[in-house]
Amino acid sequence: MKFTNNKNSIKGLWVYIVLFVLVAIVGFLFLSPTFERNAPKITAEDEIYWNLQKPIKINISDDYGIKSYEVLFVDGDKQVRLDTKVLKDENGSIDLEITPPVFDEFYKPTSGSLQIQAFDTSKWNFFRGNESIKKSKIIIDKRSPIANVVTNSYLLRQGGSGVIVVEINDENLKDYYITFNDEEIFELFPFYKKGFYISIITWPIDIKEFKRVNLVAVDMANNKTVSKVPFYIKSFKEKIDDIKVSDEFVNNVSKHVLENSNMTVPSDTIEAFVKTNKELREKNVKTIKDVVRKNLANSGKIPFDVKTFVRMPNAATFAQFGERRHYYYNEQKIDEAWHLGMDWASVKRADVNVTNPGKVIFKDYLGIYGDSIIVDHGLGLATLYAHTSSQNVEVNDEVKTGQLIAKTGSTGAVFGDHLHFGILVQGIEANPNEWLDNDWIKVNLTKTMNDAIKIINGSSK
Repeated sequence: MKFTNNKNSIKGLWVYIVLFVLVAIVGFLFLSPTFERNAPKITAEDEIYWNLQKPIKINISDDYGIKSYEVLFVDGDKQVRLDTKVLKDENGSIDLEITPPVFDEFYKPTSGSLQIQAFDTSKWNFFRGNESIKKSKIIIDKRSPIANVVTNSYLLRQGGSGVIVVEINDENLKDYYITFNDEEIFELFPFYKKGFYISIITWPIDIKEFKRVNLVAVDMANNKTVSKVPFYIKSFKEKIDDIKVSDEFVNNVSKHVLENSNMTVPSDTIEAFVKTNKELREKNVKTIKDVVRKNLANSGKIPFDVKTFVRMPNAATFAQFGERRHYYYNEQKIDEAWHLGMDWASVKRADVNVTNPGKVIFKDYLGIYGDSIIVDHGLGLATLYAHTSSQNVEVNDEVKTGQLIAKTGSTGAVFGDHLHFGILVQGIEANPNEWLDNDWIKVNLTKTMNDAIKIINGSSK
């Protein structure tokens, strides 16, 4: 009896040992990094447009290491291997650039799928590792967009405006725009019929050299068409205006403007003036540009019914567009800046009326410009009314020709009561004299648009 108990005890001990070993093995399999079960992560676009020129970028990552991968182009039953590799060194993340395949002359697919398969270094799955498969739709597009200039205004002056009508066509069109010297980008708006677009541009006055104006169209496969827009050009002859800065102006105006703009106010006179005239001015100009450009999508929806703008009645012009102001303090030149609008003054608190319909997109205090209003007239064209003393409109108000919107004032960095009137072309101040000239409007705006319609109607017959 005693012997039997000993045998049972030994047998039970072995059972416990076996169970312990099994538990240890199972625990090792489930808890050890060697047998981890997280599959690799494959990062690629779900839909890829490919012009068979540039490589496709793919990332494969894993917590512990990638063992191998294979990339295939699959078109029905046909498979083309694009890349495959067994990695010798463990790597937690790899970036792939899949170069285009060389198809034979009789096989020219227009679509298919990219199949990416990856295994990690885990010993799970009978030592094969964890597997991931990613499939992306491929659209092969090797044709560049059609992008032609239909017509454009004849002359583009430095600081002035131009009008361009273009035709753009591509079934996979991604982006289209006008560039000036590859420095400034101007958006295009739908015009008259599908596939045609219009843009009002400007040659920024602070860019002296004219290189070229381009129409650019890019499709989803990054095929790009660049077409030159032909302009005759004329540079701007700037007028130098020397202005003396007084202690009284800095203490009563410049410092006050800095305070109202929530900026620190230097105690030094020169520093206070330069901070207002340079740093704050740049900030305010950027705000104007940002406000107009953020509204461009809505600007295209505003009915464009622009006629010649009208000067403020019974007002004298105290400053012109494009004056290059040099500022002096105690006979020492301390700064300079462009004046980018027209200053009109008559009586204090004179009426400010809009002379073209539009929509109010800004009404606020704007540093050196004081209390200001911006009205969007459509197609990215807007007007700025600065230094006002009171305003009769709110943001999003639609205004009609002749409507009273404000009273002139002396808010901002100014010497006295007047209106600063500015023309904004996609947020950049352009020469108002052109838009105040009936002949310029007829030749450059009206004729360009009418000529484009005739050409479009002729091409659609």
